[in-house]
Amino acid sequence: MSSTKHKLRLAGALAVLATLALAISCRGFFVNPTLTSISVGPSGQTIVPGASLQMIATGTFDDGSTANVTGKCLWTSSDTSVATVGQSNGKVLAASVINNPPGTTTITAVDGTASNTATVTVCPNVTAMTLTANTTSPKENDLVTFTAMASFGGLPQTDVTNEVTWNISNTAVFSSITGGQGTVLAGSSGQSTNVSATLCGFTSQALTIHVQ
Repeated sequence: MSSTKHKLRLAGALAVLATLALAISCRGFFVNPTLTSISVGPSGQTIVPGASLQMIATGTFDDGSTANVTGKCLWTSSDTSVATVGQSNGKVLAASVINNPPGTTTITAVDGTASNTATVTVCPNVTAMTLTANTTSPKENDLVTFTAMASFGGLPQTDVTNEVTWNISNTAVFSSITGGQGTVLAGSSGQSTNVSATLCGFTSQALTIHVQ
């Protein structure tokens, strides 16, 4: 072997070693990045009974990259009477019947030491809601009792007084309504407020309460 060929081969070997050393120093011998956190979505979704929703888990790694890790996570539901979730695929299936709508469950995804959650609400399609009160002309300090009746998909009305969210246009008349009951505040004589109820995205027609 000539001296020139020997030198060329030696130079080539050194170049390979230098490239390998650089790769090891920069990439840790190309070690896979470590998962540092995951996000879960979509969150805050409302679906009707019997419907399904695909959850997605996105992982963030220590090198700044992201990837879909849905199939690598262990999925659980905090309330399986509201909705279940596939342990390995993140697919949410709502219960066919919700006794006291709306029902809300927390969906959790775990991948190693990383975890995160998202909420899912299950509520039937509200087609009508009627709001009544024992009086619309109370006096100061009177207790007013409201009743909310809702129809789901054309079915007979159901009492949903304890499930709705109450909306008060003038909080100088009622500071709050709990369980359908609100106390008229002192000093509100002559004032009025509109009260409505919301359930599953449906808001009733407002009642006007005028304090005598």
